[in-house]
Amino acid sequence: MHRLVLVDDDNEIRTLLSDYLTKNGFEVRAYESSEALLEAGVVDNELLILDVTLPGMDGLALCRQVRNSSSVPIIMLTAASDDVDRILGLELGADDYMGKPFNPRELLARVKALLRRAAPIAAPQESNCEAPLVLDSVARTAHFAGTELTLTGAEFDLLKVLVEHRGEIVSRDQLSIQLKGHPSAPYDRSIDTQVSRLRTKLSAVSNDDPIKSIRGKGYQLVLA
Repeated sequence: MHRLVLVDDDNEIRTLLSDYLTKNGFEVRAYESSEALLEAGVVDNELLILDVTLPGMDGLALCRQVRNSSSVPIIMLTAASDDVDRILGLELGADDYMGKPFNPRELLARVKALLRRAAPIAAPQESNCEAPLVLDSVARTAHFAGTELTLTGAEFDLLKVLVEHRGEIVSRDQLSIQLKGHPSAPYDRSIDTQVSRLRTKLSAVSNDDPIKSIRGKGYQLVLA
């Protein structure tokens, strides 16, 4: 049984989601604030669902703190009408977000998709030991020229998809479907934000432009 943690100060939403996810086979621990979660010291969860607007420490600050020590998948919930909170959440290491109000069935689908991507496979991805870029799918680590890259869970998943399509142009919709389970919305720039953050980290160790932006088509990984 997968263990999930939900942090939301709205008692009605907390109860609704806890009951719904429990009925669908998950063990859910729900908290009304970031402080309550941190005080509980929960460390053996497999996924976090965090509301952005929380009393005291907000969801963005909690996301940042969790990311300092863990790559656990994180879904952010936001009632904001613009993209600021969503983009900031992704920049802080969130893997996905949903705007309120939302359909619990869609949240369940996204939870399952994130857990599938985070699950270790039976053996490490085979690679040429002399290749500059090496991914280990079990440890979920990436090295370039012997240097380990500090990646969030979402960034590792994105890099893995690009590596699997190395040299090919991968559209934003293709990336969104493989990473989130659905095509990107017309004004959704979350994929672009994740690509930009990953490009910055790869550029820091490769001294090159590792991910090419192909106007109107998508992205292409050009690292060896």
